Amino acid sequence: MDASNGLQPRLVGSTADLYQGTTADTALREATRLGNEGEATAPEITSKGNKLQFHDDSNYFTSAQWTPDGTTILSSSADNILRSFVLPPDLLSPDSASPHTLTPYGSHRSPEPIYATTFHPCFGLQEPASCLILASLRSLPIRLFSPFVPGILASYPLVSPTTEAYITPHSLLFSPENPNQFFAGSDSCLSVFDINRNGDGPVSKMRTTLSRRNHSAAGGGMKGIVSAMAISGEGLLAAGTFTRWVGLYDGCGRGGEVGVFSIGSDEEKEAGTEGTGITQVLWSACGRYLGTVERSSDGISVWDIRGTGERLAWLRGRNAVTQQRLGVDVLGGEVWGGGIDGVVRVWEGLGMTEGVVDPKWEFQAHDDPVTSTTLHPTGSVLATCSGQRHYNASLDPGSKETESDTDSIDASSQSSRSSLSTQSSVSANSDADPARAFDNSLKIWAL
Repeated sequence: MDASNGLQPRLVGSTADLYQGTTADTALREATRLGNEGEATAPEITSKGNKLQFHDDSNYFTSAQWTPDGTTILSSSADNILRSFVLPPDLLSPDSASPHTLTPYGSHRSPEPIYATTFHPCFGLQEPASCLILASLRSLPIRLFSPFVPGILASYPLVSPTTEAYITPHSLLFSPENPNQFFAGSDSCLSVFDINRNGDGPVSKMRTTLSRRNHSAAGGGMKGIVSAMAISGEGLLAAGTFTRWVGLYDGCGRGGEVGVFSIGSDEEKEAGTEGTGITQVLWSACGRYLGTVERSSDGISVWDIRGTGERLAWLRGRNAVTQQRLGVDVLGGEVWGGGIDGVVRVWEGLGMTEGVVDPKWEFQAHDDPVTSTTLHPTGSVLATCSGQRHYNASLDPGSKETESDTDSIDASSQSSRSSLSTQSSVSANSDADPARAFDNSLKIWAL
């Protein structure tokens, strides 16, 4: 299938090979660009059993997001650097003979892997005070910063009351009802923070399960790390977990629990449509249909929340059987998502069709897995980013294993680490072929 309907996107911007290379290479290049060479470190060598592990695996984009005003793209990469790309005003000019070369306007290097990011809902490039981003870092407080100014503006610790260790949220979301408050999703808990209280912990917490000792939802509520959140236009908060449960809460998350359900079933196992944990939840514009995106899943489930409360459709053919997070987006009645083959696919009529739904059209966007597919608020521009972890072939030529994204690893996924995914074979094959060019890039497409 191809874009035979005349909607072949036009490439208008790309980072090209700017970030090709190892994580150490790109971190050093970024530090040099900022005049902080001392912050970059050379690849490390550690011992693991009888095998040497060189920290020179390739850099790759893990996610990309549009700012609410549609002027800037924030990307996250395996080198733990958040980069802000302000798009040129002549991006869509038909006179451009070749795509624009995208370079970051600002960057923030994190000392630890980044698990989640979100923008302040009032983000506007014309008002610098509103240009705020939240980031969740492993074993550190949540950070608030500006994408264009160095340094940290505020921090918000989430601490375990028993061990006093920092808890790392796997999802962050600002409240549309009160822009000064934001949600942080962690293990069986939704925490609410006040953005004006620098250095303070959450102002309130809501346990998503009635019993801390109960490792299933049988005791009430849902158990597991809250890995994805989204609020509908009607103020209904949907929270998904790595243990494949969805919780619904009214009042923009500050009200009571509306319902909790599992997305797993015996029929799903027989049909082969099960995944290994929710990484994204998406609302339709009408607020009636909810999409759930999972790891190691070839499709997207669509649920009729306001109607039958059951799964309405299965958007198949995503080609995303991997532990790596591959983000999708929805605009109007269309769902856009990329696969491990570098192809972006589009499903139309969200909520309008029951049963199995195949993509209407597709196009080749990258030569590596498409880690994010995100649409401009106007729907006229598409941003995609790509990449995966490629290991140096000289380390262990016979190895066919690859690790997943750091931000998608949790206790519930440890049992699945031993199984090989389609991505594993792709990565292994690319390592065996030194001539293969890795595609770790951010691209902008005019629709």
